[in-house]
Amino acid sequence: MYVHHDETDYFLEFSQISESITLTAEYFTEASKRSLNYHNQSKQWQIYLQFLTYFACREWLAEREPTLKINQDELITWQAQYADVINTAFNLSIGKFKVCLIPNLDFSDLEVTIPRALLDLPEFNAHFYIVINIEEEIELAIIRGFLRYDEISQYQPQLKPDLDWNYRLPLDWFNSDANDLLLYLQCLSPSAITLPEIPRDRQNFLATISSELLTLLLQLRNSPLCKVLTWKQGIEVLTTPDLLQIVTQPAVNVRSWLNHQLHQAIPELSWQVLAPFTPFLSANQTPEQELDNILTHIQTTHNIDIPPTAGRAYQEIELECLLRLYAVTWLLPDDNSGWNLLLILKTITDNNSSTSGFTLRVIDKTEILVEEELQPQQQDYIFTLVEGSYDDQFLVNITSANGQTQTLPPLEFNGQ
Repeated sequence: MYVHHDETDYFLEFSQISESITLTAEYFTEASKRSLNYHNQSKQWQIYLQFLTYFACREWLAEREPTLKINQDELITWQAQYADVINTAFNLSIGKFKVCLIPNLDFSDLEVTIPRALLDLPEFNAHFYIVINIEEEIELAIIRGFLRYDEISQYQPQLKPDLDWNYRLPLDWFNSDANDLLLYLQCLSPSAITLPEIPRDRQNFLATISSELLTLLLQLRNSPLCKVLTWKQGIEVLTTPDLLQIVTQPAVNVRSWLNHQLHQAIPELSWQVLAPFTPFLSANQTPEQELDNILTHIQTTHNIDIPPTAGRAYQEIELECLLRLYAVTWLLPDDNSGWNLLLILKTITDNNSSTSGFTLRVIDKTEILVEEELQPQQQDYIFTLVEGSYDDQFLVNITSANGQTQTLPPLEFNGQ
């Protein structure tokens, strides 16, 4: 029998829970904006919920313990790589703790769904798994419960994964007292909850990927991982984020740069297309003028022939300081043989603002092709040139000395 509950009564019932959190209209607007920026429409709802759980957790910390912060940049970074395959806000930091925020929509649920990767793979393990209930209609959230990793690992032998690579955990396994969570975050040392170490052999997977798995990966743009791969194969892909991004993210077609068209597919990571090469000197250089001067120097010093018709674009990236990445592309002399991609990385803030270096990597489906170091104290810029066929896609990754990283959507030269 269905019993209708008046919304006002439901609001009163829900808001009387001690850890109810008010979600302002701005939070819903920002969560919606973030989700709509993502290319895969089928995942936008999950991203929307992840941001609402993040905002709820941030609001709770601000009210209960303002000295504790949760990092939004981490959420955005993980979503860029894993939004297609993991429907949970994971690997976030509160103080020195890693936390996983699990959205829940139905207050009557007796089970919690957690992606298998977050429990089985060390790369995704967290000190705390926190379930946050979202009630859109009354603009409230509540911390339903949490589990420490050492507690959840004791239950793990009882868990059986679903075919969609999820575990379903009874909600009554979770500690429902948010005060205990707050006390742990304030007083406990992360070393008290030991997380497994990442196996060393994971680091070399990209160089040893099998041709069989590469063939399967071509199907991933239209199917979820669990429909195409075994769990063992899934581990290989999930723990190689660069490869995962190549096979799941829409590529930027740099051919359009030859006609000086702005690529609009991914607003968060868009390239600004520049005009053709026109040497010009100026005290206050625009990016176009700066690139002109750099290209003139590269051609003269390194005997690289860059045609005036080459496509040119740039984007600015902030890691430890503000960086500018230029990309220049042109066809090989024989139009049917492929294309060149020239990448230039430089700092655009005072060189003294960053004393550490940055690593520029170019990656294809099977290996790291290039790895160059930029030392701002010693160099104005670094550059690398790679040659590709029309079947190739290149992933560009920039990492700072302290581990901050930015991986851009893959670049391709599509003649269609």
